[in-house]
Amino acid sequence: MMKRMGMAMAASVLLAGCAPMRQGEAPAASGVMSVGSPVYAPRQVRQLAADVRVARVAPGLWVHTTTAPPDQGIGAYPANGMLLETADGSVLIDTGWNDAQARTLMAWARDALHRPVRRAVVTHYHDDRTGGINALRGAGVEVRGLALTRELALREGNPAPDSVPGLAERPWSDPAGFEVRYAGPGHTRDNVVVWFPAQHLLFGGCMVKSDTATTVGNVRDADVAAWPRTVASVRAAYPAVRLVVPGHGRVSAPDALTHTEQLIGTKAPRG
Repeated sequence: MMKRMGMAMAASVLLAGCAPMRQGEAPAASGVMSVGSPVYAPRQVRQLAADVRVARVAPGLWVHTTTAPPDQGIGAYPANGMLLETADGSVLIDTGWNDAQARTLMAWARDALHRPVRRAVVTHYHDDRTGGINALRGAGVEVRGLALTRELALREGNPAPDSVPGLAERPWSDPAGFEVRYAGPGHTRDNVVVWFPAQHLLFGGCMVKSDTATTVGNVRDADVAAWPRTVASVRAAYPAVRLVVPGHGRVSAPDALTHTEQLIGTKAPRG
């Protein structure tokens, strides 16, 4: 199980290796870095709670950053997800670590944006992605993901999404303005990415490291040999990408993808 953060300032984020961590495991070495980068300056940063922050990255598109709660036992550790405003509400990508954080995000979308969360997508089975599923379902929100994500979440004892039929074989292009792609194993066997074509933004989730990451992070559930090839496939699929949002760390330039390939490649077994 993964297991927390407190904010130093509204526009700062703690970089660390990817979740999950088990009780007693220390996170990778980290440092406080701006959420911004040479290609992105944060706009409309809003602190919704001590452990929930949002920042607008493009019109109608937000990054949410939630902090692992103390019972996770991994120290200060933030995770990124997305929220897309649509004509009839909003779509949440990844749920936060727990139900309370998911409820905070839902309340903000309803009361501040006037676009209640109607649907959600989770990008893999770890609980920084799935921890708020029960709160979403309790509010009548449909939560979907890869069939393998459902299987692994249930095996892990995490809340599990409903399956998107055929997602393992072909991308799911949603008329709301996003595409979900499974390109293969990496950080986990089931990790997917989400492409926002109108904004030229790729949410890489924990498959993709930030462009300032210096460590691979936790690879307990990773396929390290396949990971660089999977990222290369994603990079080839989306040549128009301008911004990359990793699962942990700052909003990055497109070279976060090649940086990830190189970083993980240093850990891959030699054939």
